[in-house]
Amino acid sequence: MRKLIKSYLNKRLILDILIIFSFCIISLIYFNPLLSGKKIKQSDIDQFSGMSRQIVEHRDNFDEEPYWLDNAFLGMPTYQVAVNYPFDVLDKVDKIIRFLPRPADYLFVYLLSFFLLLKSMKVRSDYAFFGSIAFAFSTYLIIILGVGHNTKALAIGYTPLALAGFFKILNNRTLSGIVICSVGLGLQINANHYQMTYYFMMLMGLILIMSTLFEKGDNLKSKFVKTGAFSSSVLIAILLNSSSIMATKEYSEFSTRGNSEISINPDGSEKTDLDGLSKEYITEYSYGKIESLNLIIPRFMGGGSSDLIGKDTDFFKSLSNYDPQSASLIYQNARLYWGDQPIVAAPAYIGISVFYLFIISLFYLDKKTLRWVFPSLIFALLLSWGKNFSALTDLMIDYFPFYDKFRAVSSIQVIIELIIPLIAALGLYKIFEGQHQKTMSHKKIIYPSLIFLTTLFLLLVFGESIFKFQSEREVFGAYPEILDMIVNERKSIFRVDVIRSIFIVSVLFVSIFAVKKNYLSKKYIIPVLTIIVLADLWSFNKNYVNDDNFTNASIVKTPFILNDLDKEILNDESDFRVYESFRGFVNGRTSFFHNSISGYHAAKPKRMQDIYDFYLLKNNLRVLDMLNVKYIIDLNKSGNIELKINEDVMGSAWFVDEVQKVTDSNQELLGLSSIDYKKTCLSTNLNNKTYPDSSENYIEIVDKRANQITYKVFSNDTGFIVFSEAFYKNGWVAKINGEVTDHHKVNYLLRGLEVERGEHEIVFTFEPNVIKTGTLLMASSNILLLILVFFSFRNLIKNVQ
Repeated sequence: MRKLIKSYLNKRLILDILIIFSFCIISLIYFNPLLSGKKIKQSDIDQFSGMSRQIVEHRDNFDEEPYWLDNAFLGMPTYQVAVNYPFDVLDKVDKIIRFLPRPADYLFVYLLSFFLLLKSMKVRSDYAFFGSIAFAFSTYLIIILGVGHNTKALAIGYTPLALAGFFKILNNRTLSGIVICSVGLGLQINANHYQMTYYFMMLMGLILIMSTLFEKGDNLKSKFVKTGAFSSSVLIAILLNSSSIMATKEYSEFSTRGNSEISINPDGSEKTDLDGLSKEYITEYSYGKIESLNLIIPRFMGGGSSDLIGKDTDFFKSLSNYDPQSASLIYQNARLYWGDQPIVAAPAYIGISVFYLFIISLFYLDKKTLRWVFPSLIFALLLSWGKNFSALTDLMIDYFPFYDKFRAVSSIQVIIELIIPLIAALGLYKIFEGQHQKTMSHKKIIYPSLIFLTTLFLLLVFGESIFKFQSEREVFGAYPEILDMIVNERKSIFRVDVIRSIFIVSVLFVSIFAVKKNYLSKKYIIPVLTIIVLADLWSFNKNYVNDDNFTNASIVKTPFILNDLDKEILNDESDFRVYESFRGFVNGRTSFFHNSISGYHAAKPKRMQDIYDFYLLKNNLRVLDMLNVKYIIDLNKSGNIELKINEDVMGSAWFVDEVQKVTDSNQELLGLSSIDYKKTCLSTNLNNKTYPDSSENYIEIVDKRANQITYKVFSNDTGFIVFSEAFYKNGWVAKINGEVTDHHKVNYLLRGLEVERGEHEIVFTFEPNVIKTGTLLMASSNILLLILVFFSFRNLIKNVQ
């Protein structure tokens, strides 16, 4: 043990600790308003605050985890919103790592994780520091912090750590590789963004195939050992997240990601996509083929879709020729972006500096590495094109398991954003510190550099005549005079960015060449390259995520303003829901103050989505009666918000006179337009049945919390009750007078059950078995991981001795 401590202290530890400390400083400097007590205002997190409001309140009031929320979408599990699982050790590890204030903590994870990856690959600390900077400040990784895609950021951030263990396995350091890969993958899965996990698992699978299939030195046994070790790491990572994975799998069938229960569209036509998400929805965000040049020339396509033309431009000056109202209208709708994606927060710029260093690094790396680099990059790029390369995309959607569960296929470019800085760092280390670096031919640097610079010069000279600088969805397509002015501004920023790229590449080339010719000491090259890369990315990123994204902490804590109508509604202490029709179905604001039928989530409850599409979207509001929507907030003719009270609301629960059987979900959904909710309910699994007069029956709520509802009931005879609560078969248990009883799905998405004559207490309790099973598996996997850590540490001590 003493030798181990001495070895690390003498060789690496002190410098590495200083570098890790510098990551904290860099993260806080970039997000420097945090130092003055401000917090970042992230649009997605504002919406999340609305969705999670009831969860937070329940924890505070009852000191337990609810696992169900009632304030959004009529009700849904909390599994994909905010949840604390028992024995979730990785969540505690994550909280220790992310000790900095948000979002500096995510940037710190980027830096630390990539640094550990390069260190595990035996790269010297200064080169590892360079690689960390090149990776962490990739524009896409910063942009997602600005808008609040925190789970995505965390999943990306822990990927290099998982790769560190993965490459150890490939290099026959099996036990330590399994431990690190398990923890890294476990933390990534724990981040709860399965799309990112899925993409990076695809990457590791591809690397494994290319590394084992074509590796001549490995015998069959070695290949099996590597495959088995990686599979073991994946299994342990899954077991460490058992509750989350199992609960999410269970919920997915209830969500819009699961198979559709209906075979018709709202317009009455036959539904072609029954397996969850449609191809159109999956590929809505597809990167354009030419748009991919944004990766190296940031505003090749004009920038972000919300970027306005500057006020110091010829375009802005020319607006003086129009009347003020027209000028304002033109300016607000004139966009620099000329790609075809609906919304682009910013270009996915990886840095011309990083890309250039990647290019020259390719000529110095071994075939073993290049064997997986090129297929991975090409595969990720082609898939990011989505509908613009439909042959491959359709193949993946139709035949590759689970690929059709994720949308925004353009985000697979995160693979490119990881590989390019990794190869740049490895290549630079080989160029300047490799075994044969002194005898290596300078031509490997000179020729690629000159070709690259020539290509940029050709773009500068001929680019404006090659590209159209117009999209298929131009607002001013019918006004050529205005469109021409906009196109001229697009060409202008194209020229500026190409010149900027030429300058950066030239400086890098001269710096590297100077070292190779001994005009500059080698010890300065990595600091110089790091500064250039940081300046390249930092300066561009600050256009999109900067001090303007921060505000007072109180505003972030309470992102929505309570208005007079909200106050009036909150005076009502009965059980009801609120629908702000003018805000649409996708909004978390209503849920922040009230129980709502809308919400904000990527995987919404599919039955509530169908109700919205078939009824509410068509302004058929009668269905609100059975959803217990007592208050409707809408805009009046003057454009001001007004409160409407729904006098026909059915309340929390009611007796019906008959159950009417329908043959399928299509009939059940469509039948809601014609039945009298007070008298009839529809069911696909109950038989036709009528009940005696229920006018003297009553039902009232005695107690209601997120995961438990208690009703007091009296019935003169056998009766049937409809409850205005979402039916979810996996977890909700109904008890009458303490005895478990069956309850059923009625009216497409509500609960119903039959009661005998007399006075009863009905209690609905959310008791998901998946949590119990997951808890047992997670506890067992924690013990398994501790055993592996022990043996790995013991091997480390033996090696040092």
